This record gives sequence, structure tokens and C-alpha cells, in this order.
Amino acid sequence: MMAAAVVLAASCTDFDDYNEAYQTGSPESQKTLWENISEREELSQFASLLEKVGYDKVLSSSRFYTVFAPENNTFDFDTYNAMDSANLVDRFVNCNVADYNYVVSAPKEQRVEVLSEKRYDLQNVTGLTFGDNNILSANIPSINGTIHITDGASYFVPNLYEYIFDQAEEDTSMYQYFSKYEQTYLDVANSVVGPIDSLGRQTYSDSVIIVRNVICDETIHAALDNEDSIYTMIYPTDHAYDAAYKRISSYFNLPSTMKYYITTADGTGEPLTLSDENGDYDKAELSDSLIRRSIVSSLALSHGNKYNYWLEETGHVSMHDPKLLDSLSTTGRGPLLSNGQEVIAQTLGEPVKVSNGYVRRVDSLALRSWDVWCPEIHVDLSRDRGYGISVSSATMNTLTLIGEGETTTYRYLDVRSSGENNSTLYFNIPNVRSAEYNIYIVFVPEFNAPLEDRRPLKFNVSVCCNTSDGGSVTLSPTASSGFAFNNLATSSENLNKIDTFFVGKVKFPYCYAGLDEDCRPNLKFAVNRNFMEQMMGTYTNNFRIADIILRPVEYDEMLKKEDEAL
Repeated sequence: MMAAAVVLAASCTDFDDYNEAYQTGSPESQKTLWENISEREELSQFASLLEKVGYDKVLSSSRFYTVFAPENNTFDFDTYNAMDSANLVDRFVNCNVADYNYVVSAPKEQRVEVLSEKRYDLQNVTGLTFGDNNILSANIPSINGTIHITDGASYFVPNLYEYIFDQAEEDTSMYQYFSKYEQTYLDVANSVVGPIDSLGRQTYSDSVIIVRNVICDETIHAALDNEDSIYTMIYPTDHAYDAAYKRISSYFNLPSTMKYYITTADGTGEPLTLSDENGDYDKAELSDSLIRRSIVSSLALSHGNKYNYWLEETGHVSMHDPKLLDSLSTTGRGPLLSNGQEVIAQTLGEPVKVSNGYVRRVDSLALRSWDVWCPEIHVDLSRDRGYGISVSSATMNTLTLIGEGETTTYRYLDVRSSGENNSTLYFNIPNVRSAEYNIYIVFVPEFNAPLEDRRPLKFNVSVCCNTSDGGSVTLSPTASSGFAFNNLATSSENLNKIDTFFVGKVKFPYCYAGLDEDCRPNLKFAVNRNFMEQMMGTYTNNFRIADIILRPVEYDEMLKKEDEAL
């Protein structure tokens, strides 16, 4: 309705032109749109389709329309005549009728939104055309609008969202997933109020229905139904979708019983339990939802993103920065797709043109696990830090290092121990999948202190998570068995630089993504220096951590191969 108001306000000259029609005294200007269409022999096919769906009454009302009427035998009449009323309106009639009055006067080009919400160019610069069709007779005035006779019909071209629903019978997987989360509701504020019915309910003479889909809004983060947006969508066939589902499922293995600790002032309390049998969560449903969400989260590519410029359909190939290699940036807010060329190479045939972009149908999703469903984990040291024991202060600070041609800024956690005690901190680990990870801790040296006063750090690390039998916790954060890495020490050789320290390897039997935040595994970091080491000044009891990284082992192996190849 707001858009309509803008069009109405911006086209007053069009209404001036229209009003001139009455002054000419032409017979058509005294008749309705329907009368002018139905009385023209060359529009008899178009008129019969309008009458079939009740548009004889619509075009006889006082509401203003512009009708782009195709002549007989310039469109596939038999196909449209065989359609049911709903499809005939959506796929044909509403593509050739627009709200408000669009007349052709001076040479210009304007964008017309028809009732189907599709947009076509009406131009009088290089010929007189509407969309792909020539206008044979323009500006036929009527009491309630204008008629332009064309040499063809404007055909319905689906947008990306409509395309998914059009595949309901051919490739059902994507349709079934999106349709499950579609919601429709009445936009009361923009609907025209009608009379109260006999039961006292409010009716609306012109209802505005809003369609919303949680997957578009919260997973893909792309307005796939927006005619003003331009995307390329990687569209998996059922074969590709099913293969991806099987491949991904092992990363989302959930236990029937989830035991977990909540960090307290004393470290940890007794383990708490979530049970599938008690209805705390539905193991099968949650796992299925996480898998399907992972599949679709990285399928939409915006043409406005510089990482995607190398795709030919974006029209920005000449602007592509070679330094961006072949990465693709999806709208799903995840990591870049690092093997874009391989992903695109799976396209079946040519990209399919839709009204707001392109569809690349693929029979295989060549996505890398660490780019999509099992990404590298970075612990948020300010948000995911649990309780600290024997800690006098723990503050977030910033360090900026200026190197050759680049500047790097680190945010780090500066932990000071209480007197000569050894500090212990707990960190919650977010979004863990049932996968194997290498653990790294990034240490920042105390650059403000003279090098001779800097000392290495000796510490223990342990990880707490559910066991494979679902009956207990593998490691209490206060224990020293299971996923424990003891007597680790930073190197004195790295006291003057950022040190990415390899802690060890952990394999989580279960996925924690999608569960309540309290259920996350935790990592215990404990300074471990004895009395003699303290007295000799061998190790420090303070530390600065810039990052805690859990990198999937398969990703780490790939990075190491790339380093070896350089």
C-alpha cells in the first residue's frame, strides 16, 4: 500500500494525460475496461480468459487498472484455457494487469509492477514495448484505466522462492523442507476493512496476505521472494540432497541422555541430565532439523557480494579481484565456500533464469565440511568464559601489531592470579559437532615487560563432555583423566611473539548444537606450577589468551598439505 501511494503520488502527470482522454470525446473513454476489451474482436481470446476467472467484474469496477491485452493467436490460448482458475489468475491474468494508470506519452522508460508483483519495462525509446512484447495500440482510454494492445502475453517467471514450490513434483526434498516452515497471516494494517459479518467478525474487502518463511529469514538470510534482489541459488536435486543428508548425519549424532555440568563458584556441581525419553528434547527431530538446516544454509549467493563477482550471471566478472580466488560468499553468514569452482562445476546444463536471479541445479553438493556443517570453533573469551578460581582479575584488552603491509589487532583475555596461587578458568565450547578436533590456544606475550623478565607458562587443559555410552560424563573438570592434557608449557623461544600452541586432539562422540547453552562442553584451563618452580622463577602464573580454537582434524590436515605445497 505504501508502494502504491508512492506510485500514485509520482504519476500525477499520467493522470493529467489520462484526463485529457475525456476531453477528446472518444467513445472508448466513456466505457469500462471490460466493455472496451470484450467489444474488440481481436481480443476475444483474452476476454474469454478474463471472464472465466471473474475479471469481467474486476475490470468493471471503479478501481483504476492498466491492462496489457494480447491479441488473438499471439499466445498459447489453449494451454491457459486448460488451467484451473487459481493458476490462470496467478500465471496469466495478473501478469498482464497492473494497478494504477500507465500511459505512454513522451519517450521514456518506466518500471511497471503488475498484479503478480512481477516487474516489466514499459518503454517508448527504442520502439514501443512492454516486457518482451511490442505494443500495437497504446493508450486506449477507459473510465477506470487504460488498455495497451500487445503482440504477445507477459508470461509468469517465478522468483527463487516460487521456483522451489514449482518443483514439488520433480525434486521434492527442497519443497518439503521449505513448505514445512511457511507461514501466512493477514496484514491488518494494510488491508481494506469491510463490513462486520453475522457472527460479529471483521471482514476485509481487500485483504493483504503476508507470506513468511523462517528458513529464508533465519537460516539462509535471503529474501528469495523479493523481486528487487538478485541471487544465484545452488539447487540440489533429490539425489544430491539425499547424498548430502547421509554424508552430514554423522556430525549431528545426539545422545538419548545428555549429562552436563554447570560451572559454579566452586568449579562445577553435580552433573545435570537432559533426556529424550523424558521429553526434554526430541533426539530424532532435532538431529533431522540440524542436518537439513546445514544443507540449505549455504545455497544462496548474492550478486552484490564481491566474492561472487566471478560468476558470469552476476554481470560483475570484470570487477572480480583475483586475490579473492574462487571463494563464494553465501547469505547464510557462515564461512566462505573455499572451493567455489568445484561447487559451481556440478551445475547441470545452463543456469535457469528466474525473475530475481538464477538457479544452478546440481546433482552433487561439493561442499567442504569445515565450510558448512562442521566449521572451526572459536571460543568467545568475553562471553563464553565461566567462573575463574584464584583469579584476581580477568580483563579483555586489545593489542595491535604493525607488520609489513598489514596491521593485526588481537583482543585477548589478561588473567592475573591471586598472589602466588595458580589460576583456573572454565570456558564453554559452542556449537560442537560429533567430530574430532585439534585444540589450539593462542597466547599473547607480555610485550610491556623486558624480554628477560618474561617467563613461560606451565598449565593443564581438560575437556568435559558426554560419554559414548550416554551414562556419565567422561571427564569432570576437576579430574585428571580422560580428555586431559597435563604439564603443557609454552616455549621460552616464543615469548616475544604470538604463540599458537597445539594442546591435543579430542573426539566428541555427540553433537551439542541446537541444545540449550548450559549443555555445552567446557574446557578447563589451569596454571600448573609447583612450589619449587615458583621459587626459582621458572614459570609465570599469569597468562594472556587471544583465542581458543577447536579445528576439525580433516580441515587441519588440508591446511597442512597446503602449507607443505608452498
